[in-house]
Amino acid sequence: MRYSAFNSRPIGSSIFNIAGQAEKINNGFSVRKLNFSRKDRIFSLADKNYNRIQEFFYVFLFLLLAISAYFFFNLLLANEKNVWTNFTKIYFVGLLFFTWYHFMLLFYYDLNKSKNTEFSYNNEKITVIIPCFNEEKNLVKRAVKSIIKAKGNKEIIIIDDGSTNNIRATLEKMSKQPGIKVFYFKKNKGKRAALHYALKKITSSDYVVTVDSDTILDRNALVRVVQPLANPAIGAATGEVRVLNENQNWLTQMIGAYYWVSLNIKRKSQSAFGMVDCCSGAIAAYKFEILSAVADNFLNQTFFGEQCTFSEDRHLTNLVLKSNYDVVYVPEAIVYTFSPSTIRGFLRQQLRWKRGYIRESTYTLSYAWKTRKLLFFQVFFWDLTSPFITLALRAALLITFILNPLIVLLVFLPSWILFLFVRNIFLLLQAPNKTFGLIKYMLFYEAILYWVSLYALFTVRRKGWITR
Repeated sequence: MRYSAFNSRPIGSSIFNIAGQAEKINNGFSVRKLNFSRKDRIFSLADKNYNRIQEFFYVFLFLLLAISAYFFFNLLLANEKNVWTNFTKIYFVGLLFFTWYHFMLLFYYDLNKSKNTEFSYNNEKITVIIPCFNEEKNLVKRAVKSIIKAKGNKEIIIIDDGSTNNIRATLEKMSKQPGIKVFYFKKNKGKRAALHYALKKITSSDYVVTVDSDTILDRNALVRVVQPLANPAIGAATGEVRVLNENQNWLTQMIGAYYWVSLNIKRKSQSAFGMVDCCSGAIAAYKFEILSAVADNFLNQTFFGEQCTFSEDRHLTNLVLKSNYDVVYVPEAIVYTFSPSTIRGFLRQQLRWKRGYIRESTYTLSYAWKTRKLLFFQVFFWDLTSPFITLALRAALLITFILNPLIVLLVFLPSWILFLFVRNIFLLLQAPNKTFGLIKYMLFYEAILYWVSLYALFTVRRKGWITR
C-alpha cells in the first residue's frame, strides 16, 4: 500500500532582488551567498513566527469562502447581477492570465533545456530509502529489483514500519543481498518517522533518493534524478511518475492524464525557476547534507500545535526551498507506480493529499515572500486561493444545472471544454492519447473533487492516513 508528487539556473527567484544577497562563482556556477552562516540557512520549524504566519493564511482561506458566499447570496437573494458579473469577469481574467503565465514559464524552460546536459553523474554515492507498511510482497520485490537493476553507485535502506501482513520474511531475504539494509519498527510510527530513522542510519552519502514501496524505477531513473544536484544551488529534484495500471479502467486512465498534466505542465513550468513545490514520494532526490540539517525539524513539524503526519514529501520540499536551494523537475527520471482503481480508494487518497496540500501551501506562504517571491505570487494568488474564492461560481453553476440543464450542456460545457484544451494544449500535442482521460478528470473534479477540497479545508488538522 502506498504511503501517499531542469534547469541549471541556480536562483529560482533570480528575477527579483533579495536583500542581503551577493553573488560568487563556485566551481563554475553562480550561487548565492547570504548574510548568515550555513548553519543558519536552515530555518527552524521551532520559530513561532513562521507558525503564526502559516496559521494566519489558513484562517484567511475561510475569509475567502465567506467573500465568495457573499457574492453567491447577492445573486441568489438580492439579484445583484452587476456584482456577480464583475466577480465572474475578474475570475476569468485571472484564469486567462495564469494560463499565459504557465505558457511563459514552459517557454522559458524549453529555451534553457539544453543546459540539462551540463551535469553528469560521476559515481557519487546514492542512498535509496524505501519506507514500507503492509505492502504486497510482489510489489516490494518488483520495486527493490528495479532499484538493484538501476544504474548508479547505490545502497538501499528499507524501513518496515510495523507491518502486520507477514512481509518480514520477504524483507529478511532481501537483507541478505549486498548493499541492502532492512530495519524494523515493532509498531507503526508513520512514514515521517521511517524516513527520519533511515536518515540517521546513513553514515556517509552524497545523495538520498526516497522511493515508495510500490514504485518501479526505469533503469536510468536514479542517475537522471540526481544529475542536477551537481549544481551547488540545487538541493532537490523529482522525476516523472507514470501510472503502472493506467489501462485498468476509466478511473486509472483519468488519473494517468491528471498525473501527466500535474508533472509536465505545472512542475515543469515551476522548474523553469527552480521552485518545484513538491518532490513526489514516488521518486525524490536530495543532497544528503541538506536532509541531515533539516531531519529533526522535518520529524517534529506541527500545525496549530498538532504533530503532522502525512504530506511528508511536500514538507521536505518546503524545507529545501526555505533553505534557499532550488528544486527542479527531471522528466527523464521515469518511475511507474500503482494508482487506486476504485472511486472509494481514489477519494480517500485525494482527501489526504488535499489536506496536506492546504497545510503545506500555507507553510509555503510563510517563507516564500522572503526567498521566492514568484512562488509566493503563484501560490497565494492562484494555486491555494482560487479554489475557495470560486465557491460562488461553482454553486451557481450547480443550481443552473439543476434548474436548466440544457443551458449548462449546450452553452457552458462546450465553452469549458474549449478552454480546457487551450489550457492543456501541451497534452494534446505531446500525449494526445490522454485527452479523454483529462476531460473525464476535469468533469470528475468539478462534480466531486472540488467539494472534497472544501471538506479538506475544514478537516485539515486530522492526522489519520485514511487509506490504511
